[in-house]
Formats: sequence, structure tokens, C-alpha cells
Amino acid sequence: MQKKDVNDLIAKFREGKCTEEEETLLKYWLHHLNQQGESGLTEGDFLEAKEQMWNEITPIRKLRRSYAGWYAAAAAILILAVSFGLYFFKNGPNTQTQQMSRSIEPGGNKAVLTLANGRQVVLNGTANGKIAEQSGLRISKTADGLLVCTAVSADRDTKNNNLQYNTIVTPKGGQYQINLPDGSKVWLNAASSLRFPSSFSGKERRVELTGEGYFEVNHALPVARRNPFIVSCSGQEVKVLGTHFNISSYSDEAAVRTTLLEGSVLVDAIAQASHVSDVVKLVPGQQSVLLNSSLKVEKVDVESVIAWKNGYFRFNDESLESIMRKVERWYDVKVEFEDASLKYEPLAGVITRFANVSDLLRMMELTGQVKFEVHENTIRVLKN
Repeated sequence: MQKKDVNDLIAKFREGKCTEEEETLLKYWLHHLNQQGESGLTEGDFLEAKEQMWNEITPIRKLRRSYAGWYAAAAAILILAVSFGLYFFKNGPNTQTQQMSRSIEPGGNKAVLTLANGRQVVLNGTANGKIAEQSGLRISKTADGLLVCTAVSADRDTKNNNLQYNTIVTPKGGQYQINLPDGSKVWLNAASSLRFPSSFSGKERRVELTGEGYFEVNHALPVARRNPFIVSCSGQEVKVLGTHFNISSYSDEAAVRTTLLEGSVLVDAIAQASHVSDVVKLVPGQQSVLLNSSLKVEKVDVESVIAWKNGYFRFNDESLESIMRKVERWYDVKVEFEDASLKYEPLAGVITRFANVSDLLRMMELTGQVKFEVHENTIRVLKN
């Protein structure tokens, strides 16, 4: 899309004349500016978000071109689609896939909080304000769907090192952000959980993760409270003082991946049988991969890793199997492959996570190598 096209879209939006697909694109921009929705944003805000979107998409154009045969054409089509601003080909045919998948909507802020006393709170159905206060911890929900945990006192259980634990769980099709009692921030992806204490009163700040989470650890604390922050998950521990990193530890993935954006972390993989540690230190731009109790380190595109946290899918030479696992979690659907060989087809592209699944499927169908059938909540992947 050229700048004129973008300005035309903004004008149509203000006049209430946008199509559903055009509004989806605008919602993507809005997601990066205002988590609370569309109110209060000016035309200048839209243009600012547009520039941010272009900056994020530009690296996709630099993907390596050493594709052979059909893959070169497939990648070129997807990259072309991305380069034109995630515009969802509204002039294309109204395919059967598009019609059948129209009702499969993207995920959103959904989670269940289980308090230390066993009480469960469905956060997406709970009013804003204070949710609970227990074990020296006040838990509240803000207007933009953020869970904030504030330490208000050190109760007797905490002083006796009898820590009380809370757990937040996101379902498939859910995500949530939480501010921990020490001021650290955590974003949970779909089908994930975080177990955390009511206070960090010992010699360490330890939490337990399943699924995927992005962490911004607070290091602006008094020296006496600046204890190591430890994330325990799937046979490894990540130890930090203050840094930004992402951990993916889904049970249906072969490996646990820890990616560092800022600072430094130690990743400690403990072999369950021998209790022998394998420790690596990461620097920004590196990812540790834990597979079969063995750690290796590689350089990665961090923007692709944390794309989910920023509100979009970003695929860089990624297998269709991996892409469809993400689709399963975010849209809460079941995926079936007609031919197992399709799982290994690599694709590249960018699309907002807030589009209906039909837009994502249609984008992949444009490669000419794959097509989809949707029946109720099941997506079948077929050879074209």
C-alpha cells in the first residue's frame, strides 16, 4: 500500500465506510498504540502506527532467496503480500474456506486466576478493580485487562517462609499480562500458565512457567531485595537479575527455547537422571535450545520470536507444521494434515493476530502449494 492508500483507509474509517477486512488492518495499528481500543486516537496516531508497522515489516523483505523451484514463488507471493501492508486481498474471490472460517475469531485477553486459598477468578468476566487481598498481596485488574499484584505487607506466613502461591492460566485462544509483586512484568501467550508467590521474600524470586511467556524483570529494587529472578520450566532454570527474555516451553514442541533481548541470563538444564547441569550464558540476540537434556545456542531473529507479544504472527522460513501449531493455540482449533509431507513446507510472512482465521488461511493459500478446508472447529491442510 502506498501512503495515499493508507490515508484513504483512514478517511473511510472516520466516515464509517471501511470493510471488515480494512477495519482489521486498522485494529492492528490500534493494538500498538492503545490496548484499550479505538477511543481518543487521532489521524496522527494512525499515521504514527503506520510508520511503526512498516518498520516492523521491512526485515521480511530481506529474507534469504536461496529457495528452489516452487518455494521461491511461494515465498515471493507471501513477501509481496506483507510488503503491501497486510492488505487482505479484499478484491479476491469469496472462497469456500473464507466463508466457512468466517466464524473462527482470533483470541484475546482470557485467563483464570487461582488464588492461594483455592478460589478461582475468571479474569475476562471480572469487573475492574480489586479482586482479592491475601497473604500480604493485593491483586487487582485494570481497565485495559492487566493483572497487577501489589505487596501491601509481609504477613506471618511470609515471615516464616511459608510462601503462598497463585497461578494464572490462559486457555487456547487466550493471552494475559501480569505485573508481579516485585514490579516485574510477564506476558503469557495462549495455553500457558505462571505460578508465582504472594511475595518474593527469600534469597530468590522464583516463578514456574508452562507454555510461553515474555518477561521484563525489574532490577530497580533496593539492594536487599535485588535477588536473582529464576524461571523454572520443563527441565531447565533461567536465572537473571534484570533483563528482557522470552521462554517457549510448550509440551507439544520438541524443544524448550529461551531467547534474550536485553541484559544477560544463565540457562541451566538439569538432566533428570544424573542431576548434572548444562549451563550456558546468553547475550542479546541469542537463543538457547534445550532438546533431550542438551543445550545449544544459536542466533535468531528476536522480532519473530516475540511477534506474538506485539500482536502479530511473523514467520521466517518456518515449517507449516510449526505455523499451524500456533494457529491451533491462538484460534482454539484442531488442525489435521492430509499429507504428512506438508508439515515441512517452509513459509514466510507477517499478519496481525487479530484477523479472523480466514485471512491467515487465504494468505497461505496464495502460495499455490496448500489449501484448507474448515469444518466447524477443525482445519484440514490439503495439497493444492
